[in-house]
Amino acid sequence: MGVLFGFLATASSRILGIGFALAVWLISRPGGWAVLVVLTLLALRVFPGNQV
Repeated sequence: MGVLFGFLATASSRILGIGFALAVWLISRPGGWAVLVVLTLLALRVFPGNQV
């Protein structure tokens, strides 16, 4: 069971690291901030939070 949790932790930290590097790269590009805004709004629409 520990091996499974270790694998999931490694995979999630790698995904977060790649996502952060991609966000920094997009911000440094002209118009990249607009891409980040659109992706954020799309993620909020696809994965809505808990609504009370």
